[in-house]
Amino acid sequence: MSASRQWQRALSTRPVERLQALVRELVEQGDWQLQPKALPQTGLGMLQLTDSALQDNYNLGEFPLSSAWLVISLPDGRSVEGAAQLMDDRAGLAESLAVCDAVLRHRLPGWERIEDELATGLAALAAQDRERDAMLATTRVDFSLLDSVDDDDD
Repeated sequence: MSASRQWQRALSTRPVERLQALVRELVEQGDWQLQPKALPQTGLGMLQLTDSALQDNYNLGEFPLSSAWLVISLPDGRSVEGAAQLMDDRAGLAESLAVCDAVLRHRLPGWERIEDELATGLAALAAQDRERDAMLATTRVDFSLLDSVDDDDD
């Protein structure tokens, strides 16, 4: 998976207050105007699967979902867009991630600071993956050893 596909996931590992403060600072310094392209939403998503035998749909469960899509108007007259969708119930976090998306994609002033947060988040995700892999390794079973056991019940 490319780094750009992991932006939101990696930035979501960072403290929300820190990320939102960084976004506020960049917006104020750049004198940007934020306008929603679509109203930020928060609610529940439904995970629906189809039974492979009978082709019946069934709901596996619900999960929190927030989304934001916005336009940043720059002082020079240009406009750029950013969007975010995450499994979380905080619309404010989705808006902050949408701003980060626009800043990173369009290399707006301050993109390096967001990229630093992104690098820290990617390192945190890598550490989580290593920990998960280590836990999985301890639960691995070698079934080939069962073939070498003599059956004394015969």
